[in-house]
This record gives sequence, structure tokens and C-alpha cells, in this order.
Amino acid sequence: MFTGLECRFKANFFHKYGGSRLSLFQIIPQDFFKVLTSKYKEVYIDCLRIIYNTYKTELSFGVEREVILYKLESYFDDRTEEMVFDEDGDEIAKDSRAKASAILRRLKDSGWIEYEQANDYKIKVNMHDYAATMTETFNKIIKNDEMEYQSVVSQIHAALYNMESYVKPYEYIIKKVIENTEELMIGLKKLNTNIKKHIEAITNEKSAGEIVQDFFVYQREIGSKAYHRIKTSDNISHFRFAIIEKLYEFLNDGEIFKRGVSGFMEIEQVEDEKEAYDQLRNKVLGIISAFRNYDDIVSEIDYKHTKYIGSAVARAKFLLTNTNNSEGKINRILAYISDELNSDESVNLNDESIEGITGIFNIFPQSYIDGESLYVMPISRKMSLPEVLGDRLGISEEERAIRKLALQEKSKNRFSRKNINAYVEELLKDNKSVLASTLPLESKRDMIKVIFISLYGRDKKSLYRVIPLEDAISVNEFKFKDILIERCEK
Repeated sequence: MFTGLECRFKANFFHKYGGSRLSLFQIIPQDFFKVLTSKYKEVYIDCLRIIYNTYKTELSFGVEREVILYKLESYFDDRTEEMVFDEDGDEIAKDSRAKASAILRRLKDSGWIEYEQANDYKIKVNMHDYAATMTETFNKIIKNDEMEYQSVVSQIHAALYNMESYVKPYEYIIKKVIENTEELMIGLKKLNTNIKKHIEAITNEKSAGEIVQDFFVYQREIGSKAYHRIKTSDNISHFRFAIIEKLYEFLNDGEIFKRGVSGFMEIEQVEDEKEAYDQLRNKVLGIISAFRNYDDIVSEIDYKHTKYIGSAVARAKFLLTNTNNSEGKINRILAYISDELNSDESVNLNDESIEGITGIFNIFPQSYIDGESLYVMPISRKMSLPEVLGDRLGISEEERAIRKLALQEKSKNRFSRKNINAYVEELLKDNKSVLASTLPLESKRDMIKVIFISLYGRDKKSLYRVIPLEDAISVNEFKFKDILIERCEK
């Protein structure tokens, strides 16, 4: 996945170790990770990234020591605190120059960098190939760029259909196809894992506001970004079957596959031709299998995406419930107990201050008799006539009408999808779109209605869609990022 760096590292590895299978610490020094476990680990990461980025304009991973020191000094100019680099406190760096020199010295001792004297007697700082690979990984993790899935797949497709490259099929085609396929599948698995993390975050102790805020973060970073792309512009299925067909042609064409095996033996340092034949064939079949299983991965991503949307809405609705039904009463009881317990750290469930509360809850067994019960059920043979129903049974027509009207009013005031859709349809009656900031926001209920408009508007079942805007607005002391509400085209 690290293309140029990986190739250089692999070449140096085989040159130095002859292709033997070694452990990681036979390649990197034993103290390599020592700087990353110290109290200044964040500083070391920052400095490694500064050094690595300095090499980008150079021909190699070597830059004059004075240039590196200048870059690090500029970094430490904003960090005025003293740095103690040993347990005895004998080495204390106070100024930027001393801190930069100490950092370089420890990176050298740990095996991240080395010094080299050039022809002009100037000292150069060289970063080892494995250290550069590691630092590039740090950059990718911190930057957290989303993969452009279609660009990776189109590269695979283009490589397989470039007939001129079949002169050396492994070197020019298959090796890159394997790397890009692995990168593609890792990107899809990362997306799958990221959605899972957001689902787990919902179950943490968060307020309704925090859940809604996390929902917008999810939509910005995943829902409207990576997930939307794999379902629309980056749809891999457009290239998939053509890629699979071309890979089968490669396997079935004896002459081309033979050249591929020859290139595999040379590049991967495999001496036995039969072993190389089996390995290459298995790798190509692995690529085919990965593209065939693409639907399964996307189905799981679809399931988790839907689960997150549903869980976020359900959790927010529960926390915002303030009605007299069972759900609302339980919610208020739990919120009250939570406030009582959090108001004083010394309070616990057995204290007299909440004696009235603990009496509400009881744990008891629930039993019933069925056909498998050991208890013999008595059979009553006594027959009796049923009692005559009284004339006063039931309720009057007037009372029935009043209760029906109350139920209709209660249903009308619910934040259901049907009610929200009807409300938005009325708003968009004469307009193609409206801003949430233009809606009446006189009470908390009005603000909650805007929240549910935003939640339901991201579902395909809604008659409208919402577009988040970056403008933060304030209306009647309610502060939120504005959203554009548009009617869906039929």
C-alpha cells in the first residue's frame, strides 16, 4: 500500500537478508518504539512528521542537519516549557535549540534516523526506510482521508485492459492489481468499522443534544461522504464483472500466465517454479473472490448504516420524550434518580434521602401454569349461568366522542414521521425549499420539531430531503447550524 516506500523497503530487505523469513525486531532496532512510549510521545510524533515532510522536496531521505534543526526549532518556539530527558533530571532542555538537538539525539539512538557525512563535510540526517514507512502511516492515520473507491477500481480496470503491459504481466499489471485490491478491501472494512464505532457511541451516557450533534458529524464524515460515494459515483459494480473476466483470461492464457510466473519469481524472490505458479494463481483467485464478495461487504455496511440511523433517532426520541405514557414516565423517573445521585457523590441507592424512590422498584418471580406444570389443575364440573350485563356498562356516546377527540389531538401532536412529513409538505406548498432558520421557533417544541425534520429528512421514505449548511445561526436563543429543506423530485 505504500508503493514507492514499500518497494524500496522490500528491495533493501531482500538484499540484506536474502529473502529469509524474519521477525520484525530482526529488521528494526529493539529500542525503536521507546520514544513512542515516553512522556513526550506526542512531541516525538510531531517531530518525526516534520522531518519526514522535509524530505519531500529532496532526492532521498537525507537532509542537512542544520535544516532539520531549524525546522524543529521553529516547532519548539511555541512550546516554552522545559523538557527533562532522563529520570535523574541531569539533562534539561530549556531553549528551542537544546530541545531540537535532544530530540534528534534520541531518535538516532532509537534507530529512526542516522547521521551521514557528505562530500562537503556537512552532516546529513537520513531517515531509515522502515522509519519513513512508519511515519507515512502516522500521517495517513492523522489525516484520515477517505478513499476514492472509484479511482482505485478504475486503476485496476485500466491496468488489466492495457494490452501493451502484458509483455511483463506480473511486473506491470498483476502486482499493482493485487495492491490496489487489498487497498480497496481495507478501505471498505475501515468504513464498516467506523460505522460500528458510531453505533457503539450512541449507547454511551450522552444527552439528546450530544446524540444529535454526533449524528450530524456522522452524516458529514460517513453518511454524506464515504457511504454516499460507494452507493453512487464510486459504485464498484460498474467495473467489477469486466475485471473478473480479464483475470480469468489471464489465468487461462498459458503463455501470458507463464510470463507472469517468471516475473513473480524474479520480483518476489521465489526460486521454485511450481511454488511460484501456485502462489500467483492463488493471489489472482483471491482478487476474483474479493470482487465477488463485494456485495456481501456492502450489504453489511448498508445494514449497519440503517441500524445507526434507526438507533440515533430512537435514542434521541427516548431522551426527548416528555409525555404521560409509560415511556415518558419511566424516562422522567430515571432522569430524576440520575439527578439525585449525581447531585451528591456520597448519595447511593440505599440512602434515606431517596427512600421513596427505591420503593417503586421490586424484583419478583413471575409464575404461570401450563401443560408441563407439576401442579394438577382442578377441573370444575359446576355449571352456572352467566350474569346478565347491566344497562350502565360502557361509556356514553358523549364521553366516547370526547375521548376520541383527545386521542386524535394526542396523535396529531406526536413527532411521528407522518406528522413531520405533513408539516414539511405544508411548509413547501408554495416553495421548492425553505431554511430551518425561517421556521417559527418560539418554544422548545418548535426546536425539537426542527431536529426531527433533520433526522427524518435523511431517510429515503421521507417526502423531502435536508442539506446541512455551515452557517451557525441564533433564533430566539436557540443556536444551531442551519439546514436547507427541499422537496424531493417525484
